[in-house]
Amino acid sequence: MVKRISIVLAALAALVLLTLPASGVAALPAKGILLKGTLHAAGVTALTKPIDFKVASTGKTARFTWWCGQQKTVSNRNAITVAVKADGTFKGNSNVGSLTVWTVTGRFLTAKTARASLRLIATCDGKGGLANLATAG
Repeated sequence: MVKRISIVLAALAALVLLTLPASGVAALPAKGILLKGTLHAAGVTALTKPIDFKVASTGKTARFTWWCGQQKTVSNRNAITVAVKADGTFKGNSNVGSLTVWTVTGRFLTAKTARASLRLIATCDGKGGLANLATAG
């Protein structure tokens, strides 16, 4: 009787786990899409940073671009190409010589949304943070 109850409980637990949303699992991006987001100023000395994230037509790489301030000019633009892994995660860093200037890590939440962490080490105002990225429509 105890063995039968244990089996039933184990089966119920497995069923519950299968029905829970996979919140920690990344998704694969839609190919060729452009995601946009903003890293909002989080303090008096912080600047707002617009972000564009363009996925390549292959879906295997993406161009991560952000601007230091609201004006999208060439002089305050920062960009790198990152690999999008098979699990939907991405990361990259921008270096000057051996100095890492800024880094980005993130993951696709759905085919058309992502979350990225921008870490500013030696550029702009030094104020990074989390940004939600999504298609514009």
